[in-house]
Amino acid sequence: MKPTPFLVCAALFVAAAQSSHALPPLVAIESDSEYRTLSWMDNYYAQPQPELLVKRVYVLSRMGFFEQEGQPAQSIGFFAAVFARNPDKLDAWFSDFRGLPSAHRRLLAAAAWVAGSPRAEAYLRQAPGIDAKRLEEVVSANRTLLADSPVLSPASMNLHWGAFLATGDARHIQQILTAVGSKTPGIAESARVSLALNASQHPRVLEICRAELERQPNAVRELLRAALDEAALANKQPTS
Repeated sequence: MKPTPFLVCAALFVAAAQSSHALPPLVAIESDSEYRTLSWMDNYYAQPQPELLVKRVYVLSRMGFFEQEGQPAQSIGFFAAVFARNPDKLDAWFSDFRGLPSAHRRLLAAAAWVAGSPRAEAYLRQAPGIDAKRLEEVVSANRTLLADSPVLSPASMNLHWGAFLATGDARHIQQILTAVGSKTPGIAESARVSLALNASQHPRVLEICRAELERQPNAVRELLRAALDEAALANKQPTS
């Protein structure tokens, strides 16, 4: 199966390298900023604060967040969703991103592309270190809404989790639920485990999974119920 344009984009632009980078005064970091930044991202759908985005991005960059396993794709999904809801802020944000390491600027440019921003091609062309031939392949690819993109791999699932954290949109959970019935090796189990983990941490995920339970095919329903049982055990609450 051919990879989706989203995964092509992620593969091209998120090869982030560790970098010691001095932060400009704009993003001076307070002592508990790492905790605040992760909390800001984890709870964004419940309390959007786009005015903090530039500062939080610099904290994530400095703490090595974008290099962590699974985070490049999840970060692209998250920032793509935020960018899509704040199109009037993108030029100012990308101007402020100029102090970031090159790899992280590429990641954010990829997020703008996934978001469908008309300015995304310009951001991609301005991002350093992008192979020109592959860039042309990306900008010429057809784009569909991320919410409508199927989960075909752990990376595409992480794109959806990132977008969910930014929006709380049930469509991202529905795509992950579809992956629970996938025949692709490892995808069904990864989807089940991630649903159980996130349902235990996010009442919104648990709510969506419960609402979807009876709508799923029998095979998916059994796995989903097992995931909800795991989440309920973690929270010591009933599944229904």
